[in-house]
Amino acid sequence: MGRIYLVREADAGGRSAWPGPDRLRPLTTGGWRQARELADRLDGAEIDRIVASPWLRCQQSVVPLAEAHDLPIETEPALGQIASVDRALRLVTGTADLTVFATHADLVLALIERLRGEGSRVRPLCGLAWTTELPPPAVAAV
Repeated sequence: MGRIYLVREADAGGRSAWPGPDRLRPLTTGGWRQARELADRLDGAEIDRIVASPWLRCQQSVVPLAEAHDLPIETEPALGQIASVDRALRLVTGTADLTVFATHADLVLALIERLRGEGSRVRPLCGLAWTTELPPPAVAAV
């Protein structure tokens, strides 16, 4: 079984307060505090990979965690702002690693709903993160 962590983006303020493209909207001071609290909450957790939306605020939400675990942040369009829930679910459930997936709040909530609908017990860890155990990916018959 693989453990996954679903992380929603930390506070980046409102869209109207940021003059640039939304995909480049950075975390606020409070958002950076949330990101550090997430890293503290997962201190000592075994993590193999960190995968984030290509949007800056999602990547920044896991920077302190990546630094604490000496891991790169991989980017994945399937976790983007307007990503398909089905595509994101296939990505999340297709891992056997202990993986952190950082994405947008609406996609995290949709993934939690779908995982619970499939019988997974998704537990909150803190205001930004939830965790669950996934069965190993099915092996195709040869």
